Amino acid sequence: MISAGIPTRETIRIIAPLVILAVGIGGFFIFKERRAIPERPSPERSRPLVDTVAVVPFDDPLTIEVDGHVVPYLEISLSAEVAGRVIQKEAICRSGKFVRKGELLISIDPTDYELEKKRLTEESKQASISLAELESEMNDTRAMLAIADEDLKLQEDELERQTKLLKSGATGESVVNQAKVSVLQARNNRTSIQRQWNLLLAKKPRLQSAMELINVRLEQAEIDLQRTRVTSPIDGMIVVESVEENSYVQKGTPLVTIEDTRAVEVKCQLRMNELSWIWSQTETQTGLAAADMPYRDYQLPETPVTVVYRLAGNEYTWNGTLWRYDGIGLDERTRTVPCRVLVPAPRQANIRSGDTGIQPPSGPPALVRGMFVALEIHAKPKLELLKVPQIAIQPGNKVWRIRSSVLHAVDVHVVEMIEQIAVLQVTADVLSVGDRVVVSPLVDAADGMSVRERHLDDIRPPDTSERSLAVGGMIR
Repeated sequence: MISAGIPTRETIRIIAPLVILAVGIGGFFIFKERRAIPERPSPERSRPLVDTVAVVPFDDPLTIEVDGHVVPYLEISLSAEVAGRVIQKEAICRSGKFVRKGELLISIDPTDYELEKKRLTEESKQASISLAELESEMNDTRAMLAIADEDLKLQEDELERQTKLLKSGATGESVVNQAKVSVLQARNNRTSIQRQWNLLLAKKPRLQSAMELINVRLEQAEIDLQRTRVTSPIDGMIVVESVEENSYVQKGTPLVTIEDTRAVEVKCQLRMNELSWIWSQTETQTGLAAADMPYRDYQLPETPVTVVYRLAGNEYTWNGTLWRYDGIGLDERTRTVPCRVLVPAPRQANIRSGDTGIQPPSGPPALVRGMFVALEIHAKPKLELLKVPQIAIQPGNKVWRIRSSVLHAVDVHVVEMIEQIAVLQVTADVLSVGDRVVVSPLVDAADGMSVRERHLDDIRPPDTSERSLAVGGMIR
C-alpha cells in the first residue's frame, strides 16, 4: 500500500519537465535585460601622463675615479765618493730628519787628500819654474841665432870681396881659402844654434803638457778633498742611514738616502676604457714631422687630477696632473695601464668637509709616501656628451624618449653617474639635445605608445611624492 504523502515515481516523471521548463523561462526573462555599455573614455583621458625633462649637453669635465698610492717623486742615494774614516756624523743625519740643500751630513777624514793637494801644488810650482827656464833659454837661443845669421852674412860678404880681388890679382889664393873656411865655420855655428832652438821648441809642449797634467791631478785632489764633506743635494727627508761615526767607508759605500719633498707622485692603474676618455681630449694632428710622431704617441695628455685622502670622516685634497705612463704597455696580471700623477705642492692641502660637518682642527701636514688615496681625473673629451636625470635610465641602459608625444625606448651608453645625473654617449639619430625623456615610473609601457607630457624645467629628478604613476595606461 502506497502512502498518499510521498510522490510516486510517475508523479516525479510528470513534474520534473515542468520545473525545468519554468526555470528556463525565468532565466530567459532575467537575462533579457542587458547591461548598458559603459561610456568609452575619450582618447585624451586614455593616454598616460608622464613627467619629462629635456636632454641637454654635458659641458663639464668627465670625472674618472680610481685609487692610487703615493710614491716619492725623486729619491737620491748618496754614496761615498772617496775612501776614508767617518770622523763626524751630524745630528741632523738621522732617518726621519728633514735636511736642506747644502747642509753638512757626514765628514770623512781629509788628511790624505790635503797632503795630496799640497804635493801636487808643489809639483805645479816646479813645472811652472821649468817652463819659465825654458822660456828664458829660448830667448837666449833666439838672440844667438840672430847673431849667427849676422856673422854668416858678414863672412859671405868677405868671401865675395876676396874672390873679386883674386880675379884682379890684388890678393892671393890662400886669402880666398881662408875666407871660405870662415864662411863654413859661420854656417856650422848657425846650424848648431838652430838645432838647439829646434830642441827647445820641441821641449816646450812637453813641459806644458806635464804642467797641464799636474794641474788636472791638482783639480782632482781638490775635488776629492771637497768630497770628504758629504752635503745634501736637495731639500728632503732622510729615509735611510747606512753608516755611523768612526766607521771606514770605501768609495761607493752607501751613506744615506734622501727623498725629495718638493713634489710627490701617485701611482695608479687605469683601464683601457678609462684611458680612451683621456686620449680623446686631443684632436688628431696631421702633418706632423716623422720625428714628432713617436713622442706624441707615447705621451699622455696632461689632465688635471684631484687627489683625495679621507681621514676621520673628512676629505683632504691636493691638486695634481696626470702626466706620464709608468713604463710602457699593460700590466699582464691586471690588464691595466700603470700611470703616474704628479703633485707639485704636497704640503698645500685643502679641506673638503665630510659627513661629520665638523671642521677638523688639523689634518695631514703633507702628502707622503704610502698613503692610499682616491684620484678624481677630470677629463675633457672632445666628444659630444649628453646628460639626463639618473632616474630616466631604465633597466638594460634604455631611456624612454618622446618625440611628437610618442614613446620610444632607445639604447644609450652611460658614461658616468654624477649626483643623480647620468652622462650619456649616443648618436644624434638615437638621442639629441632638445629631445625629452621620461623621468616618472611607467608600468606596461609599450614602444610607440601615445602619451601626455608634463614638462619639468630642471634636469634634476622631481620629488617622488609628486610623480604620477601610470599603470596599465590609466592614471591612478
